[in-house]
Amino acid sequence: MKAPASEKPDEKVSVALRVIVWVLRIGVGALFVMSGLVKAIDLWGTVFKFEEYLTAWAIDVPQSLVVLGAMGLCSLEFLTGAMLALGCFRRVAVWTLLAMMAVMLPLTLYIWIADPVSDCGCFGDFWVISNGATFFKNILITAALVLLVLWNRKTEGLYNPYSQWICGVALMVFVTAVELYGYNVQPLLDFRSFPVGTSLLPDENGSDDAGEDMVFVYEKDGVKKEFSVNSTLPDSTWTFIERKTSGANDVEKSATELAVFDEEGDDITLDVISGSGLEMVVVVPQYSRADIFYTSFTNELNTMMNRMGGSLVELTDLDADSIETLRDWAMADFPIYRAESTVLKELSRGIVSVVLLRDGRILWKRNMGSIDVEALVKSPSSEVALEMLAPGGKSMLIHWSEFLLHVLVVILVIDKTASVVIKRRKDGKGENKSVNLQDANQSEKND
Repeated sequence: MKAPASEKPDEKVSVALRVIVWVLRIGVGALFVMSGLVKAIDLWGTVFKFEEYLTAWAIDVPQSLVVLGAMGLCSLEFLTGAMLALGCFRRVAVWTLLAMMAVMLPLTLYIWIADPVSDCGCFGDFWVISNGATFFKNILITAALVLLVLWNRKTEGLYNPYSQWICGVALMVFVTAVELYGYNVQPLLDFRSFPVGTSLLPDENGSDDAGEDMVFVYEKDGVKKEFSVNSTLPDSTWTFIERKTSGANDVEKSATELAVFDEEGDDITLDVISGSGLEMVVVVPQYSRADIFYTSFTNELNTMMNRMGGSLVELTDLDADSIETLRDWAMADFPIYRAESTVLKELSRGIVSVVLLRDGRILWKRNMGSIDVEALVKSPSSEVALEMLAPGGKSMLIHWSEFLLHVLVVILVIDKTASVVIKRRKDGKGENKSVNLQDANQSEKND
């Protein structure tokens, strides 16, 4: 099959130019692949970053549309970056990325100057860089893409045009699976402060601090303000910076250290997080978005944990009065305490999620919607069933990536084999025509 004229590489292109083109392809493509993939892995984190932008600009968008937008951006970055790195769709890939940068370049300049968010979120929580560094990074990427507009079609890619779309389908299936798993279960890789194996028990320096001395530091429009635990915390237009103790012995606490408070505002983390045995923590970082029916499942899980000799506790962002109302309305048989919303989002992803602890350390995390609660509760060996609920993580991502690589290699082998077969057939037809012409000429001479 003959490549379109617009896609045919220039045979006179120097080796040096071909090397430069491939370096630019792989370099720029790898950046977009990484950017799209790390955001796809932690799709909830991407959704939260989108909402942070929308809140800063006072734009109200339903979360379902935000999720679709986040999925679309992650998929577009990953797919076009991979296509560029492989040399596929040489014109479309470059122009698509250049159009993206036409939006991102002025946007990151605005973010650098106005500073509406603490970081742009280009690489999610995997790699946090300053807004200024993000802008200069985008200048370099745009310059590289401009060069590729001029030179990219002069150098062939790995695949022929007739098989490039198959690579695109394989890549799209891969990134979509990663997104859906991260959204519905948990991210395949945990870039946050509470990965599996982390202890939720506070350190000795913070164990004796009274909750009434704890203050939260938020920032808005470049202005930082402290809020005590007993006061009403600011709305979502403020960005959480850190929490610390007030008073003469001012000891800073990590922004991502879990702190649990009771109705009086006392820090009761050591009383809530058990240092021995199994404990289940139900995490509700944004109660306003939760379906109240989750409480019936939580009651069932609490009954199961008590039967096993363990315990269950719910952590939410509600204030003391709202927690008391929730207890009465849901007839909750489990304790409910307050924690900071940003920290709960760091702890586990999802509107309602479950974290299983053993001796205070995280065994696994799951979105509650991914758990068959009824089957789990009825299981004759609940502890074994609980351990089997551990979601796939790094190993699953490695297996999926290996499978994708194998698919791309198989496509490449078939592609190159087909090219050789087609070329030989064309050469054979050319030789036959040449022989026939020679025979005809000889026949005319004999006549």
